Amino acid sequence: MGSEHVVVVGGGVGGLCAALALGRAGHRVTLLERDVVPDVDDADAAFAIDRQGAPQVHQTHGFLARLVVELRDRFPDVLDAMLAAGCTTMPTTTDLGEPMPGDDDLQVLVVRRTTFEWVLRTIVAAEPSVTTRSGVGVTGLIADVPAAGAVPVVTGVRLDDGSTVDGDAVVAATGRRGPVDRWLADIGVEIDEKVVESGLMYLSRWYELPATPEIEMDAKLGGDLGFVKYLGVPGDGDTLSITLAVRTADKDLRSALGDADRFEQACRVLPGPDRFFRDGPLEPIGGVRPMGGLLNRRRRFVDDSAPLVLGFHALGDAHTCTNPLYGRGCSIALVQAIHLADAFAAHPDDPSARATAYEQAAATHIEPWFDVSVQMDRMGADPAGLAEATARDEGDGDDPADAPADDAARGMGAVFAAAATDPIIGRALARFMNMLATPADLMTDAATMARMAEVMANPDDHPLPPREGPRRRELLALLDPEAVAP
Repeated sequence: MGSEHVVVVGGGVGGLCAALALGRAGHRVTLLERDVVPDVDDADAAFAIDRQGAPQVHQTHGFLARLVVELRDRFPDVLDAMLAAGCTTMPTTTDLGEPMPGDDDLQVLVVRRTTFEWVLRTIVAAEPSVTTRSGVGVTGLIADVPAAGAVPVVTGVRLDDGSTVDGDAVVAATGRRGPVDRWLADIGVEIDEKVVESGLMYLSRWYELPATPEIEMDAKLGGDLGFVKYLGVPGDGDTLSITLAVRTADKDLRSALGDADRFEQACRVLPGPDRFFRDGPLEPIGGVRPMGGLLNRRRRFVDDSAPLVLGFHALGDAHTCTNPLYGRGCSIALVQAIHLADAFAAHPDDPSARATAYEQAAATHIEPWFDVSVQMDRMGADPAGLAEATARDEGDGDDPADAPADDAARGMGAVFAAAATDPIIGRALARFMNMLATPADLMTDAATMARMAEVMANPDDHPLPPREGPRRRELLALLDPEAVAP
């Protein structure tokens, strides 16, 4: 296996995973990060770092079972280091009866994004094959652009100080807002890109829990009232993040929830997060952090299976990003880093075959999650539905819970109700939500489909739980009475 020099642009989760996977595969890696990231000694110090180029690091993040499985199988020392740093794993099968084969795979990682990056960065820094340069911005690609009709070959990157870094390949892990499309356009490459807005924005706040909390922590505590989605996720070091997501068009709720006191008021009346505030206020870690621009984007770097560019690969959100509310971003980045290292190993002297193999892996294993996210957003975040939902919640129409559902809706509702305790359906949906099984995988699982058909045929045996929590008008009246004044 030949060794190549790979330039990785971006020092977040995707870039660090790529550097680790490629470095351990025997390649020489130069990792370029535009932010200056100081060395720190503990997780709390890592949380305190202000990453100007990556404000999302302080948002709620999901570390799905897929990520845990990949670390366990490919980089067990990284998982061990996470656990040694105070992170924990939490099963998703607690309420699903007796243990079954495969349950070891259904464990999520409880950790803050900043802690995850800190541990990963420390391990990458110790890799002899990886050189990390921070405070270095990249302004574009260097490429051999042949005659018309031929494929450009990337040979390095240009830095913001005018210097260059040559490489046999460049990997862009520049995140959702990175300039990959512009860099490629500058060398004559136009990629196929599909963008679907989520229709949502969210606000998060971190809290420090009591040293000995009296309540048992769950992997997540959340719900969806139509006008607001909410999620409480434990972190390492007795921390908890709470995220509230609303439609981007709902200016009144967006404004109210941006205030720290009103954010906490909302948490106190939402079933799930409310349990943490029953014995008094928690100690906040920072203020309310908003995050907008939540989109789903799929990029393709091949045309009719032929690469559009050689010597260049995108990874993570720079390649495919999904609404972060579903917590798939870090898992996708790690999976793609592994796919990329595998493509390098399988095609050491053939950049075209390598690019084709990598993009085929993305089409098979990554794109389905883009499609799923788009479908989930359409079901719960269509901005066109805001007026209708607001009218219902303000008493100007029927509550959807009171309207008769058609047979298909009742059947699917029964399936989701059963999933809370049914050992077959519950595990199947847990695998799906944790990226261990695609929708196609579920459809071809005979035992799961048979059990779902049985439940759908008898929906009255599995009623949906009653609606809990305030209506939109009630919540807004609590947070901002003037907004609902007659």
